[in-house]
Amino acid sequence: METICLLVKSFEEEIKGSKIEHSTGTQEKCRPTSTTNYPCSSTFPQLMLALLLRILHFIHMAWMDRSECYDLPEIIWRARLISTNEISTFLKENNTLPANDGVDVRRMNAIGTWLREIRETGYNIIGLYASVERSIFGLDCSLSINTLAMDISSMEFDHVGKLIQLSFIPLVRCCPRGCWDKWVLLLLESLFFYCKDIFGYAWLSLIHEGRAEVPAYFGNLYGPEEKVKKLEVELLLKFTRSVSYLLGVLASEEFNSGLPQLNCPKSDLKSISSSSLMGYLLLHNCFGRFSMYSLFGSLVDYQAAKEALPFCHALIRLAVATDDERLKQFILNEMLPTLVRFDDRSPPSGISWLRSELSSSIEVSSMKDVVGLCREIYDVYLHNQAS
Repeated sequence: METICLLVKSFEEEIKGSKIEHSTGTQEKCRPTSTTNYPCSSTFPQLMLALLLRILHFIHMAWMDRSECYDLPEIIWRARLISTNEISTFLKENNTLPANDGVDVRRMNAIGTWLREIRETGYNIIGLYASVERSIFGLDCSLSINTLAMDISSMEFDHVGKLIQLSFIPLVRCCPRGCWDKWVLLLLESLFFYCKDIFGYAWLSLIHEGRAEVPAYFGNLYGPEEKVKKLEVELLLKFTRSVSYLLGVLASEEFNSGLPQLNCPKSDLKSISSSSLMGYLLLHNCFGRFSMYSLFGSLVDYQAAKEALPFCHALIRLAVATDDERLKQFILNEMLPTLVRFDDRSPPSGISWLRSELSSSIEVSSMKDVVGLCREIYDVYLHNQAS
C-alpha cells in the first residue's frame, strides 16, 4: 500500500515538474497548456493515467459492500473508517471518539492514511491533466467514466466532495465544447443521480427527523451519539458546499455566453445549448427531477446558498426564454417557497433550528442575494397575476 501511495505521488510530481500551468478548479479559470514541452513521450501520460484510474477503481472497491467486491483483510475494512485525527479536524476538538480495539492501531492508521492520500492525490492528478491541452479529453473516456462516475454510488460524502473539488470542477472548466457529451454530461449525470438518491434523502431526514439517516455515507461513524450526530452534520455541510460550488461553476458566464437575458425573445433549449452549458445539460435532462433538497440541501447553509444562487438565476432565465413548464413549476412550487423560508426563525422549523446552529459571517450578504432572487421570480411570474 505504501509503495502504491509513493507511485501515485510520483505521478503528481511528474506533472508538476513539467511546469504545466494548472487550476485545481476551486479558484482560477483553467488555462489549457500545450503538451509540446512535456518531457515524456506522448504515450507516457496516457499510460500513467490508465494505471492511475485502475488504482483508484480498486481503492473505490474497498468501500463497496463485502458481497460486491473482493474479500479484503479485516484491517483494511477497519482502516476505511474515519480516523480520530480527521474527526478532531472536523469538530475542532481533541481525539473525541475512541480508537478501534483488537487490531494493530498503528498499522491500521497507516493504511487509512495511505488510502486517503492515494485517493486525494489521484483525484488531483486528474484535475491537473485536464489543464493539458488535448490530453485527457482525447483519450478513450470509457475507463475514466467508469472510475470517476460509476463508482460514485458506493462513495461517502467526503469522498465525493473531494472528487468534485479536485477532479470534476477542473474537468468541467477545461472540457472543450465538442467533448461535453463524452465527459461533462456523463460525469454529471452520475453525480446528480447520487444527489437525488442519497444526498437529497440525507437532508430530508435531517430536517424533518433530526438525523440524516444514511450512516454508510458518513463512514459508519462510532462513538457517543451527540458527537456522531454533530460530525454527520459537518460532513453533510462540507459536501453541500462542494455541490453548490459546482452548480455555481456550471452557471458561470464563461460557459453560458448564449444564455438569454430575461427580456430577450423566446428561444428553445436546442439552440441555446450550442453556447450555454446550462442549456446543454437541461436539454439532456442531466439534473433528473429537480429538488431543492437534492440540489441545494434546501438552502439551509448560508455559504452553500450564496454559491448556488447563480445557478438559480440561470434556471429562471432559461425558464423564461424557453417557456419550459417543468422549470416554471419547479421555480414556483419548490424554489420560491424554499427562498421564502430562508429566513424562517420560528421554533417549530427544522430548517430554522439547523440554521441557528450554523451562524455564518456571510449571513447578511446571503440574505440580500436571496431577497433579490425572490424579487426576480415575482417580477417574472407573479407581478401580472397580482396587478
